[in-house]
Amino acid sequence: MATPRKTRPDTSPVPEDLVIGLIPALQEIVAWWDNRRVTLAQASDTTQETERITFHVERRWIEAIRRQADLDGLTITQVVNEAFRQHFEEK
Repeated sequence: MATPRKTRPDTSPVPEDLVIGLIPALQEIVAWWDNRRVTLAQASDTTQETERITFHVERRWIEAIRRQADLDGLTITQVVNEAFRQHFEEK
């Protein structure tokens, strides 16, 4: 029995207007990726020593920290450190 012939994938060109329409989304993805790469580099910076500790805080702040980290593409540690820095530099 003969093996069925494989079909070739559709290689027709992508319409130019579709590609042009994707440019803003692609630029946004590239910007996000660049920011994420910087964030990961900062997070792996071993010159700043971190330590795990437990603080009791209102739940709303925990959710706010997580949400801000997601929005900014940062780690939770970075958001908490920035909040502490701002608080103690004001004193």
